[in-house]
Amino acid sequence: MSGGATGVSMTDLTVTLGGVKLTSLDAGECLYDGGAMFGAVPKIIWEALVPADDQNRIRLSLSPLLIETDGRKILVDVGFGARHTKKDLRIFAFDPDRNVETALRRMGFAPEDIDTVVLTHLHADHAAGATRDGTGGVEPAFPNACYHVNEREWADALEPDARSRAAYRTDDFVPIEEAGQLDLVGDRHEVAPGVTMVRTGGHTAGHTMVLIETPDGTAVYPADLIPGRHHVRVPYVAGVDTFPLEVIEQKEKLLAQAVAGDWIVILDHDVDGNVGRITKDERGRYAFEDLSDA
Repeated sequence: MSGGATGVSMTDLTVTLGGVKLTSLDAGECLYDGGAMFGAVPKIIWEALVPADDQNRIRLSLSPLLIETDGRKILVDVGFGARHTKKDLRIFAFDPDRNVETALRRMGFAPEDIDTVVLTHLHADHAAGATRDGTGGVEPAFPNACYHVNEREWADALEPDARSRAAYRTDDFVPIEEAGQLDLVGDRHEVAPGVTMVRTGGHTAGHTMVLIETPDGTAVYPADLIPGRHHVRVPYVAGVDTFPLEVIEQKEKLLAQAVAGDWIVILDHDVDGNVGRITKDERGRYAFEDLSDA
């Protein structure tokens, strides 16, 4: 790895790998039901790891990834954004004034500077910031960007099943297609040299992760396959994962690769830090180790 970890703001963290600049952005936080995040793991176990409030909610970071490579500015996921309803604020308690745009402006960038947006999946906490309220209605928040979405994720979001319907809001993503800025991609798609979307499934059928491969090493943004550091424990599968056994299979594969290759792992929802590496102890248990401690 060339370069090192440098704090950009309180929670933005930038690393440089093989000349590629990777920044885990602080696009705010939200609250989410702890039981939903930890699924079958008993509360007496998970609450010792992540404290809950009096409504059983835990803090999650909203942490898109900014990739700067060869003059490109690629944004992976966008958080909730600034658009919201009273119901959004009541359930998720995020601050609409702290979002992906304010994070980019701290980096010295405007939405117009982003040329590519990758949406790992279309749930609101990852995709709502993809659009904004414009003078003519809802419009793409990044007017000069091509938005990449897995084709299966797109189809399922347009016609969700009864269990998933509440997680998708069409005005978060349909305006992208209407503006001619949508690129639907298959199971493996190179967004830029060395930057690849890979469908994992699990969380949703079309869920993708992003690999960043350089001569100096590899980084991965697993999105909601591994939302937080405690989810590197293979049996810890979120209750909202659509295909839990697929999550376990894909997670085991990814974690083994991350250890063998000494990958940098950039998480999306951990308030205690999103950039680190994976370790494995003598009993075969995986753990997330912050990059500053690695």
